[in-house]
Amino acid sequence: MTQPDANALSLLPTEMVEACDDFSSALSTCSTLDELNRLKGIYIGREGSFSSRLMDALKKAPKEQKRNLGAVVNGLKKTWEDAIKVRQSELETAKQHLDSAKNAWDATLPPPTPPTGALHPLNRLMDRLVDVFRPLGYHVEEGPEVETEEHNFDGLNIPEDHPARGTADTFYLAQHSELLLRTHTSPVQVRVLKRLAPELEKKGGIRFLAPGRVYRKDEIDPTHSPMFHQVEGMLVGKGIGMHHLKGTLAYAMKALFGPEADVRFRPSYFPFVEPGCEMDVHCPLCGGSGCRVCKGSGWVEILGAGLIHPNVLRIAGIDPEIWSGFAFGMGVERTAMMVSQTPDLRLFFENDQRFLQVMGGLD
Repeated sequence: MTQPDANALSLLPTEMVEACDDFSSALSTCSTLDELNRLKGIYIGREGSFSSRLMDALKKAPKEQKRNLGAVVNGLKKTWEDAIKVRQSELETAKQHLDSAKNAWDATLPPPTPPTGALHPLNRLMDRLVDVFRPLGYHVEEGPEVETEEHNFDGLNIPEDHPARGTADTFYLAQHSELLLRTHTSPVQVRVLKRLAPELEKKGGIRFLAPGRVYRKDEIDPTHSPMFHQVEGMLVGKGIGMHHLKGTLAYAMKALFGPEADVRFRPSYFPFVEPGCEMDVHCPLCGGSGCRVCKGSGWVEILGAGLIHPNVLRIAGIDPEIWSGFAFGMGVERTAMMVSQTPDLRLFFENDQRFLQVMGGLD
């Protein structure tokens, strides 16, 4: 790029001379069109640029210097404009080559594989739980997530003064006060019992699982969410006792966590079972030696269970003198957190693909 005569440059203010000296190096460092456009604005833009300031200097110059100074100013502007056009052409050509290379198709390469989707870790765990019980003859039943008090509470022997029936714990629909978002999947059990009660003798009993979403008024934190998932199970037959429940759940935990899994049962109270219990499993992460997940105890609470309360059978139209059964329910998120050592429940709902990819190995 041709530079103006040194004598001519002496007519310019010092800052203009420095700008002229810096132009070549500044131009060579422009590697993108955006950078070049910024440089163009600095040197030959309409207002505030070196070009406009050169014109101001020309206007203020003495009359006898205007002719020589005008030639210098015009020469500098043309030099800058020509150099910027050349650099712009080079950058545009380079961009075209790069785009062409990116879009080039090589017939010898295999076709690109589109990204594939996968089941969410929680859905995968629910499917895994269903697979554990299928060999025992359990099938899946589903029900609505918007329920009535009759199915969500009354049919489960939950008294009217029970705290769970209050608006502080349960989401009621404002326009329909008798409707609510189910607080557990147990209403599915009530519906199935009522539907199959007339066929119970013919079928010889029933056994099924009820997986799905449930809702409670919990504050969102690392271990709570107003929406979560449960898998509940129920078996009704003749002569069913606690030994059937314990044997079934012990088998399920070994199928879920491995043959070394051990379980224990502790008495507990639930309105819809009598007697009721909670089941713990030997911590699958530390093998019972004690860790952060089991809080050093070696055991992790995994589910609640018990023999179906006679009132639940009566409400469904089933004679508790002839029929009996057991029911159990477990939280999917709690189990997933325990198996994967996930410290925060919210990670399952934030749709971070990095987390979901890692959790792809949940089972």
